Amino acid sequence: MKKIKIAYWIVTACTLIGFAISAFNEITHSPKTFTGTTELLGYPAYFLTLLGVAKIIGIIVLLVPRYYRLKEWAYAGFTIDCISAFWSMMAVGNPMGSIQSVVVFLFVMLSYYLLLKMEKGDYIGIEEKARFNY
Repeated sequence: MKKIKIAYWIVTACTLIGFAISAFNEITHSPKTFTGTTELLGYPAYFLTLLGVAKIIGIIVLLVPRYYRLKEWAYAGFTIDCISAFWSMMAVGNPMGSIQSVVVFLFVMLSYYLLLKMEKGDYIGIEEKARFNY
């Protein structure tokens, strides 16, 4: 269980650092992010702020202990973000840009898988104690 917890926090930290950098660039409307999103993809400028704030909320939810149901929503949001980024890059003819979203998606899925393994380990311990009256 301890190895799973360590692996979870390493993978999750890497994932959240990436999303935090992305959120910072979107909220501050950094020139590269602003140009790439508004000109290349054709999204409105206010959409950057929306994405950045949503990512920050997701990051906070994943860092707070417990609240597994909220964590699932955060993972769903990050998954939708990755799929949308992939599809958007493919739609404008930038397949190399879509590779980044696939890599991030794999990190999100690995982090979620490890969270489920940790959660299952916690519940198994409780169920076993209840069943055997320890």
